[in-house]
Amino acid sequence: MTPSALPHRFAQVAGPLPAPGAVPDADRLPYETVAPAAEGFIERGGVALWHAVWGERGPWIAFAQPFQIVHSQLLKQAVPYLSQHFRVLTMDGRGNGRSGRPRGQAAYSFDHFHDDFVAVLDALRIDRVALVGHSAAAMIALRVAAEQPERVSHLVTVGGFADSLVQTEAMQRRMAMESELLERDWPGYLDYFMSCIFSEPHSTKAYEDGVHYGWATDREVIQWVRHAWINLDLRDHARRVRCPTLVMHGDDDRRVPHAKGAEIHALVPGARLLTIGGGGHVPMARDPVVFNRALRDFVGGPPAARTWVRGMQRARKALFISSPIGLGHVQRDLAIARELRKLQPDLAIDWFTVDPAAAYLQREGEHVHPITARLANESRHFERCAGSEHDLSAFFALRTMDEVMTSNFMTFSDLMEAEHYDLVIGDEAWDVDYQYHENPELKRQRFVFLTDFVGCLPMNPDDPREVHLCTDRNADDIEHVARYPHVRDLSLFVGNREDVTEQAFGPGLPGIRDWTDRNFCYCGYCLPFDPAALADTEALRVRHGYGRDEKVVIASVGGTAVGARLLQRIAQAFPQMKRQCPELRMILVTGPRLATEGFAPQPGLELRPYVHKLFEHLACCDLALVQGGLSTTMELVATRRPFLSFPLQHHFEQCVHVRQRLANYAADRSMDFATLDPDTLARRALQTMHEPVRYRPVETDGAARAARRIAEVLENRHWAR
Repeated sequence: MTPSALPHRFAQVAGPLPAPGAVPDADRLPYETVAPAAEGFIERGGVALWHAVWGERGPWIAFAQPFQIVHSQLLKQAVPYLSQHFRVLTMDGRGNGRSGRPRGQAAYSFDHFHDDFVAVLDALRIDRVALVGHSAAAMIALRVAAEQPERVSHLVTVGGFADSLVQTEAMQRRMAMESELLERDWPGYLDYFMSCIFSEPHSTKAYEDGVHYGWATDREVIQWVRHAWINLDLRDHARRVRCPTLVMHGDDDRRVPHAKGAEIHALVPGARLLTIGGGGHVPMARDPVVFNRALRDFVGGPPAARTWVRGMQRARKALFISSPIGLGHVQRDLAIARELRKLQPDLAIDWFTVDPAAAYLQREGEHVHPITARLANESRHFERCAGSEHDLSAFFALRTMDEVMTSNFMTFSDLMEAEHYDLVIGDEAWDVDYQYHENPELKRQRFVFLTDFVGCLPMNPDDPREVHLCTDRNADDIEHVARYPHVRDLSLFVGNREDVTEQAFGPGLPGIRDWTDRNFCYCGYCLPFDPAALADTEALRVRHGYGRDEKVVIASVGGTAVGARLLQRIAQAFPQMKRQCPELRMILVTGPRLATEGFAPQPGLELRPYVHKLFEHLACCDLALVQGGLSTTMELVATRRPFLSFPLQHHFEQCVHVRQRLANYAADRSMDFATLDPDTLARRALQTMHEPVRYRPVETDGAARAARRIAEVLENRHWAR
C-alpha cells in the first residue's frame, strides 16, 4: 500500500507532532544510534545555523542542506553508518530543524542557502570534501564544486536537478496547483508532498517521518523557500565540474523525473549514473543499503589491508545472530548451537549481538565477534518506547526501529564482506531478513531464520491507523517471502502448529497459521536446559543458598528496564505478603539495565541486578512473578513452578501470541497490570504459591530438532522452507 491509501488527512494523525515552527525533539540527538563528535551553531546574518560532525577520522563527506520541508534527520539511516568510515557533516537549513527561522522573503534566497553551507564549511576549516546534494540541494553542491574545485574531492547528486526553471506548461500547472494547495490546506500540502517523495510500496514509516519533519516548519516558511528554489539554472556550473561525480536517481521518482538526473550525468564530464530501478525520490530513506554502499565505495578512502584465503583452506564458520532484547533468545540459541556442534564438530560459531546477551555468551565461553561493538542497542530503543505504566506497544517499537535496524544491518554487511561464513542463523534477525529480501544480491551464504511468533497484530482494533500499519507491515513481509523464497534457506518456528494464532494478517491477507504452515518448519519449543537435570529442587536450593524452610519468591522482568513499574508494584505488595507468610524471602531481579537504587530497603527483600542462569533459581522457587515474555514463562512451565505473569499493555506478542501458547500448556496465569493494586497482587500471589500446578509437559528435544534441521541446510540436504 502507498501513503495515498491511508485514511483521509493521515498527515494530521501521524503520531505526536511538534507545534508548527517548533524545534523538533530539541532535547534529543538527531540520531538514535550515534552521537555527534561535535555540534553547534554558527551565526550568519543573524540566523543561527545548526550543524554537526559525525565520526572522528577519514575523508570528509558534507551533505548540503535540503529543501526545508525536511531537515537533516532525513539522513538517519545513512549518517550512523557512514560515520564509521568518514567524517560526516550535516546541517539544518534555515527554516527547519534546529536552525533559525527568520521571517520574510528577503531571508530566503538561493544565495543565502549556498552561502550558509559554505560558511559552515569555512567555520569547520574543511578544505577537502566530498559533497552530497539531495533534490534541490544538488544545485548547492554543483555551485560549490564549480566555484571551488580545489576544495571538492567528489560530487554526488541524489534525486537532483541542475535547473528549476518553470518553462513548460506542465510545470507551470504543477507549480500553480501546489501554490494553491499550500495556501489553503497546509496538512493537505504535507500529505501531497510526502506521498510524492515516498512513492514506493510500504512507505508508511518514511511518509510519517516526512510529515513530522514538515510540521517542524510552517506554511509561510515553505512559501518563501519555494520561491527561493525556483527559476534557477546551474547547468553551466555543472559543465565546469571536474571532480569525480556520481548521479544517483530513481527511475520512478515522482518529484524529480529521472531525466533531470540523466541531464546532470550528461552535463558533468565523466560523471557516473546509478539508476535505482523502481526507486523514488529519497533512496537514503527507502533504499539505505544501496545508498550507503554506493556512497562509501565511490568516495572511498585508503584501502584497508586484507587477507584472502583460498576456498578449500577456509575454516567452516557460522554466524549466530541473537536478538538482544532480554536473555531468553540467547539462552535458547546457545542450546541450539551446542546441539549443532554435536552434529558438526568442526563448525566454529561466532555470535552477533549486544549486551545483555553478549555478556551472557562471554560468561559461557562463547566468541562474540568484535565488530559487534559497533551495534546499536535494541534494548535501549525499546526502553525509550515504553510507557510509564508497564506499557509498551511492541508493534510501534519495532516500527520506529528503522534507524537501529539499518545501522546494524550495515555492520552485518561489512562483516559479510570482510569474512567468510558458510551459514548465518538469525533468531528474529528482522533487520537482516528484511534487507536480504530488499537486496537479495547481498546474500552469499545459507541463511536460516528463526522466530517464535509470526504476524504483527493491532492492540487497538478500532484504531484504523494501527490496523492499517500492521496490515501494511505484514503484507510487506508476505510479499518478500513470495518473491524471494530462496533468501531463507530454512524458516524455523520455535514452537508447534497450535502455538500460531489463527487470526488473519489483516484485511485481505491470509490467515497467520495457514501461511506459517506453508512457509515454516516447526521444531517445538527450545528449552535452554533439560528439566530432568533441575528436578531435584532441594539440591538446587542448597546450591543457590535458599533455606529449606523459606518460601522463596523470585520477581524478574528480563534484560531491559521496561519492567520497572512491575517490580515497584511487587515491592509494594511485599509487606502484606510477608505479614501473612513470615518465612517469605523475595528476590527482585532488576536486570542489567535497571538500577537497584530506586527500591526502598525492606527486611526479607533482596535486590539483584543480574543472576546468571536465572532458570536454575526459578526452577527451585516457590513462586515466580514475571513479565509476560515467552522464554521465562515457558521455563517455569517446563519446571512446573507456580507463577503469575503480567504482560506489558499493548504488547501484541505478550498479550496475544504468548498467552495463546501458554493456554496450550494449560499455563496462562496472566494478570492485568492496569487493574492491579498491591493488596490484590499480594492476595493472588500467596494463593497461587499454594495451588498445585497442572501444566502440560513441554517438549525437551526442541533444540536438538532445530539443530538437525540447520545441519541439513549446512550439508545441502534440506532446501525447503
